[in-house]
Amino acid sequence: MHRVVLVLALGLLPLFGAAEQRIEVWTYHLSAPFILEDEQGLSHAFVDLLNKDPANAGRFRFELVELPRKRVDARLVKGRPGILLWATPGFFTEAQTARASWSEPLLADQQEFVSLPDTAFDYEGVESLQGMILGGVLGHRYAGIEDAVARGSVIRQDVRSDLQNLKKLLSGRIHTLLIARSSLLYYRKQHELGRLHVSATPLYEFSRHLLMTETLDRAVKDYLRGFVSALPNNPQWQILVFHYGLSPMAVTE
Repeated sequence: MHRVVLVLALGLLPLFGAAEQRIEVWTYHLSAPFILEDEQGLSHAFVDLLNKDPANAGRFRFELVELPRKRVDARLVKGRPGILLWATPGFFTEAQTARASWSEPLLADQQEFVSLPDTAFDYEGVESLQGMILGGVLGHRYAGIEDAVARGSVIRQDVRSDLQNLKKLLSGRIHTLLIARSSLLYYRKQHELGRLHVSATPLYEFSRHLLMTETLDRAVKDYLRGFVSALPNNPQWQILVFHYGLSPMAVTE
């Protein structure tokens, strides 16, 4: 009897050994198109794509965790195992990324100036904003213009969301606003915004990546690097970026 039980236990070992490894995927990008109501949005869809990827083969169970930026920073400094989604190298310090590595780019984004066609604004350096009422989002830092805002030469009015800013612009209460191209493309696809003028020169350009902590298993990091490098030829990814209006931002090489 004991021998039968031992044989059965040995036979079950491969099944237990093949159990999925849970991997946290962190994000502090909690606005559209990345996070929407009812667990919708590009972040949830991206994690679902990882879990259903044939190359994953059930080895890893990726779970999205929404966090404020300060908690993300703390986890990075401590080297807690996890992946940060949509991260930009220039937005983190050396101390925060010393124990982590970057994937290839997922999306090519930029911070856009948007205005109405009748009062079109084209950015030509911080001086061109003098005397303007600029719409921003609470908690966002806009590199290159913070000093001018602090001096009062640029009047910045903040709201809680990009969509609120767009409505203020359409009602003529601000001269121009700053919005990530990813959000602008999404809202243009989902809402009747009418004609808008986008400055030929953005405030800055940036790319969005995965940031993988070094405490992750090597197999996880190897899998993710292969997954990201194959995205330009992944039809499911192309469907996703089209659905959220981001096809112009998808990295093709």
